[in-house]
Amino acid sequence: MDASRAHAPARAAVLLQTADACHDDDPSRAAGLLQSLDFAELDPGQRARVAFLLTHVFAERLGQPGEAWRLQQALLAACGPQASLPLLRNAAAAARLAGEGAAEAALTSRLADSAGVPPGQAADLVAVAATVFGLSRLHGAHAGEAALAALAPLHGPAWQSASALDGPAAALTNNIATELAERPVPELDVPSVRRAMDEGARLAQGFWHRAGQWVQHERAHYLRALVANALGDPAVAAEQANAGLVLLANHDTDRQQQVDEAFLRSELAHALSRMGRGVDASVERGMADALAEGFDDAELVAWYRRRLARQVALDAVATAGAGAARP
Repeated sequence: MDASRAHAPARAAVLLQTADACHDDDPSRAAGLLQSLDFAELDPGQRARVAFLLTHVFAERLGQPGEAWRLQQALLAACGPQASLPLLRNAAAAARLAGEGAAEAALTSRLADSAGVPPGQAADLVAVAATVFGLSRLHGAHAGEAALAALAPLHGPAWQSASALDGPAAALTNNIATELAERPVPELDVPSVRRAMDEGARLAQGFWHRAGQWVQHERAHYLRALVANALGDPAVAAEQANAGLVLLANHDTDRQQQVDEAFLRSELAHALSRMGRGVDASVERGMADALAEGFDDAELVAWYRRRLARQVALDAVATAGAGAARP
């Protein structure tokens, strides 16, 4: 065998790993790396991640849906007839964003057949996926209204029974709620944004309870807590954070989810503080900070600090609003 061919899978894996690591901080560099990939060299287990990155980097981050769709076609060709549900979903979303209606319909039909669901249900999922990729390019009411329009069909009859699309639907609705909850604080007062983030979190929790294990259930409680704090509803935030902590206490006997615990306790502390329970909030904050001090990943540390800063920003706006409301 040619030596270069023997090393091709390793080379493809390195290119993918590098692109994955830099896609948020340097999407242009990630784009170049993805364009240089030979999709035939990828391990089958890597294809789903590539399918996501193609649409995320080109359509969402760089505003180049046509290039996302071109590369998705090449990936599908390399996969042959055995394309997985994530590949079909991401390719169909790219086709939709690129305005390729016939291709979107064909891929949606394949997705429905592969998942064993009606075509309309598969189309609902593709619409949500496309919305997730396009949401960051919309602002204010436009973002909220687009999210609500995509989420509305998920309340329909087809989604009331378990299916192979529950897991993807959970992840996508989770992403919608998270993206909206992290918007600039003034946008959190936009009614459609508020409704969409709450609806996305509730839908995600419902789908995860059907499709996930206890860890996904616990993280769904965290999302509900985060969203409730963003909406200024500390009672719901505290209730959801406590429910997540109960799941950890019951199932995480080997303490493998201490990162989750830190973030849950941080949202609980925020909620308790907003409820005027300062002593309890201080206890929870101390426990959360102690857990965070044990993080061995710089990105996790940065994420935790960003959440603390976000809580401060939310509190500042709430305090200013309360002051303005006084006679």
